[in-house]
Amino acid sequence: MYNIFQPILSVDQAMNAEIDTYEMLIRNNNGEFPGSDFLHSLTTQEGNDVWIKASRKSLKNALKEQQNRKIYINLEPCQMKFESIWQFLAEIREAYHDHVAIEITERRETIHSLDYLNREIKRLKEMGFELAIDDVCAGSNSYAFIKRQLKVISRIKLSLLLFKDEDYELMISFVNAWLAFV
Repeated sequence: MYNIFQPILSVDQAMNAEIDTYEMLIRNNNGEFPGSDFLHSLTTQEGNDVWIKASRKSLKNALKEQQNRKIYINLEPCQMKFESIWQFLAEIREAYHDHVAIEITERRETIHSLDYLNREIKRLKEMGFELAIDDVCAGSNSYAFIKRQLKVISRIKLSLLLFKDEDYELMISFVNAWLAFV
């Protein structure tokens, strides 16, 4: 497995876009997302050890080449139960400071309590990480969740997959509604 760095665009209300940061995405040897077996492996210590090793190497190489780059790493909620993840996060925070940020992903099939991730998000923020919430509106990263975390997150990434068959103007209205909220 290895990582790629996908540009993240910042889009204003006039729909002007520019590269703002990068997102680190894991890939298998075929260049694809590894799939459900990989996601399931993140519920184990062994799977997280593989993820940490690949992430450590990729961050070192990427930030050696472009030291001013900001990279968001995807963190699955299930990973935050492993102390090795917290140790790795402390290590990269110390090494790269503000050049690494955390993007909390979500899985549609996960059932959450009302205080879902409150402790973990607070801990990440106390460590000094900039936080983003991924796939808003594609699952449980909902309006209610975002509203509860609004004071500590720096950005949200809307999932526009719901609009792939919809009118462009409807999508723009949806984006504008979120821009007014945040």
